[in-house]
Amino acid sequence: MDIESYIQEAIFGENEQHTCFYQLMWDTFKESGFVITDEDGHEIDAIFKATALQNLLGEFMYRLYDEVNETGFEDVIDYIQTLGYSDEDILEYCKSDPEIEVDEDDFDLTVKNALDYITELTADKMLDEFSADDLFDLMFTASYAFEQDFTFDFEDYDEMQAFIDTNHDQLDNYKEEYPSVMNWIESGMIC
Repeated sequence: MDIESYIQEAIFGENEQHTCFYQLMWDTFKESGFVITDEDGHEIDAIFKATALQNLLGEFMYRLYDEVNETGFEDVIDYIQTLGYSDEDILEYCKSDPEIEVDEDDFDLTVKNALDYITELTADKMLDEFSADDLFDLMFTASYAFEQDFTFDFEDYDEMQAFIDTNHDQLDNYKEEYPSVMNWIESGMIC
């Protein structure tokens, strides 16, 4: 199975409204080499990073709208197992990174530790590539149900960016309305 297509459909396709945001981040990650989707042996890593990205947007929504952030380690396991990898494959991935705390007796805890660690790396990468203001604008635009004469259905992230550029003042007002969310982004988006 093509990992890129799988990620787009299974993980990023879960919520159409968020698709442009995910695609922008994912393309940026690919260009910088943070994720590799076209070489064998990187599938598990790509799944962890895609789920971490989903988790960060979920955390943003939790902080902004008080919505439950449902993305968890179970999702990572399901996504990876759907590709045909076993628990042992996931454990080997976790063991290959000395920064991931591995508990030989608790597989779920190990996967949770890995997702937490990968989420921190993903948040750092997002902040390396985009300013905190830009991330707020992107995540807010991707998740907010704007009350307009029509629903915004962005075809691609260029359309999304054009919308952000033309509504900059209003987005700045939202930043002032939600200073704790801005502070969370500026502080590294730790979940």
